[in-house]
Amino acid sequence: MKKIMGTILFSCAISCFATDNGYGEYSPIYVDANIGVNTANSDLGLNVNGGYLFNSFYGVEAGITGSNNYFMYDAAAKGILPLGSIINLYGKLGLGVNSYTGNNSSTNVGLLYGAGVGFDIAQNWELHVEDYTVTGNNPNFLMIGGQYRF
Repeated sequence: MKKIMGTILFSCAISCFATDNGYGEYSPIYVDANIGVNTANSDLGLNVNGGYLFNSFYGVEAGITGSNNYFMYDAAAKGILPLGSIINLYGKLGLGVNSYTGNNSSTNVGLLYGAGVGFDIAQNWELHVEDYTVTGNNPNFLMIGGQYRF
């Protein structure tokens, strides 16, 4: 009985990943843009990301964030927990390379981590709020933005 149940569960899991990425007719490739605040000094922060969703639960993304005298390039894995049909909780974990300009110019590498909540407002569109930072002496960003899935 255990072998039969294991075979059925394995077959269901494989068919879920093989037949549908969870996003219907459009591609799992996305871009998003965010605006928010660098919480360390209340400077305006801007962010652009591009990513790929392997399924409804997992993706990868890369982006750039900037504020006054600060830029960060990042790459991260993104875990998604869909709650119902329109709400998605997500977390990011990856690597951030940041650069300070001005009097105290420096470049640092650290662990990027963050979390957010997204709201699907149309088939290809999501609005989201997210919070992320990089380990070390780096600012925290609180952002609001939109995502378009192609």
